[in-house]
Amino acid sequence: MLSLLHWIIIGQALIVFAFVTIYASGFAGGGVLAGIQLGLLLEIAAIGMRMGFYAVQPFPGKLIVYGSISGLIEMIIVGAIVGAIYKPEAARTP
Repeated sequence: MLSLLHWIIIGQALIVFAFVTIYASGFAGGGVLAGIQLGLLLEIAAIGMRMGFYAVQPFPGKLIVYGSISGLIEMIIVGAIVGAIYKPEAARTP
């Protein structure tokens, strides 16, 4: 399993990059609540993907449910953190 750890790290880095990029382009300035909202929206999309995985791969239903619940909690926390620490760049005047 450790031989595949780099794929987990790369996958998580891609999720972080996408989350922060989406937040900065459309949710910035909204603070913690905007971050939580984005986290919930992205997790709803992830739940849809998990449902598709369940349909085509032999995952137990409980695993999908537990993964979705933990994903909701994780994305709410991530959204709150990003919303709390992200500060949009001040508008520049020429």
